[in-house]
Amino acid sequence: MKSSFEDEIRFYDPGENWSGVECSACGADAEEWWGEAMETASADGFKDLNTVAPCCGATVSLNDLRYIWPAAFGRFALEAHNPGIGDTTWE
Repeated sequence: MKSSFEDEIRFYDPGENWSGVECSACGADAEEWWGEAMETASADGFKDLNTVAPCCGATVSLNDLRYIWPAAFGRFALEAHNPGIGDTTWE
């Protein structure tokens, strides 16, 4: 296991497991507009994650979008490598 603390908020993505993202308001595929919305939010240090979804016009948070494989914004991460192992409890 590995933990990390960041000074700034960052987006923790699933890397090679990226499988897409959907609008949290209407369920439409958000890939087409997600990248630009992320660039805009990143320029402000991810302080404001709200954006207007072009698919339905709803104001949505980038954090609340439906990431097909888990993803999130934060300053702390706890990573588990080799998740296929049986017991991950700490003693």
